Amino acid sequence: MKRPFLSASIFTFVVIFLFIYVGEVLTRISGEAVRSPIIEGSTAGVSPELGEAIFWGKGACYTCHSIGGRGSAIRGPNLGEIGPLKMPIGARAVLRAQERAKQGKPMAAVDYLVESLAEPGAYVVEGFKNEMPIIWRPPIRLKPDEIKAVVAYIQSQGGTVDVAAIENSPFFQKLKATAATAGAGVSEAWRPYIQGDPKLGDDLFFNPESPAGCGKCHTVGKKGEKVGPELTHLAATRTPQFILEAILEPSKEIASGFDSVLLQTKDGHFISGIIKQEDAASMTVADSQGQLQKVAKAEIAERVPQKVSLMPGNFGEILTVKDLHDLLAFLTTLK
Repeated sequence: MKRPFLSASIFTFVVIFLFIYVGEVLTRISGEAVRSPIIEGSTAGVSPELGEAIFWGKGACYTCHSIGGRGSAIRGPNLGEIGPLKMPIGARAVLRAQERAKQGKPMAAVDYLVESLAEPGAYVVEGFKNEMPIIWRPPIRLKPDEIKAVVAYIQSQGGTVDVAAIENSPFFQKLKATAATAGAGVSEAWRPYIQGDPKLGDDLFFNPESPAGCGKCHTVGKKGEKVGPELTHLAATRTPQFILEAILEPSKEIASGFDSVLLQTKDGHFISGIIKQEDAASMTVADSQGQLQKVAKAEIAERVPQKVSLMPGNFGEILTVKDLHDLLAFLTTLK
């Protein structure tokens, strides 16, 4: 009686072992194996997993940043193993902290990461602009522990997660104090002069015959043209006041990657637009109507960067007050 039982036990063990082994192999082949980050120290409720959910959700970090091949945003640096340094942000932070030290502001890697969220204008990566919103202010309104979780998630990208070090960082302590005082006093009283109609604003945006015709250059979801920045989640990171100012004064703050250029060809023609694609032999330029034009570099006599947005700056004149508020009402629904 014991031998059949022993044989059955061995058979069961072998089957379970093979099942686990095959599952592990298939997981590695499919690329779904995920290494758990090394976590040192902890505070209740704060984790890289929570930070990941906030990064790709409430925090709307994904509207400007990608991580490796995840996401498609290009307005801010890619935080994965992409770029000249070829290292994810968790490891890259060490080098960035060293750069900050050379600028006269000694700090650890964790301090750099906290500073990059708390004071995004303090250090701007070369090739990008200071356009990141203050994340503890409206409309994002992240709480200190939520910011701490995002830092932990960023640390997990090639670095060591140390939640206690985040909490003890003087930059995080400053952030908490600032958010508790100045944050509480941030005015949310600004309101449009009149109540707009988002449905009418939708038509103004996408109708090419409307005086706005924003869809000729901007996309919302899968609608529109990809000349200017995508606006699908615009209101998730920008206040109504900011959006209105961007409509009326588009050159005041031009998004990274969307600066315009003026080209003069050797035969005397001028071409103005945003460079959408460029290689050693040619470049493709999108004009203010969304039309693409490919130009051979051998034919270009001069290339002059422009400080003026390709977006028309006269919407305050061509739109009625009602049109302007209808358009604003539509844009503030984009979250």
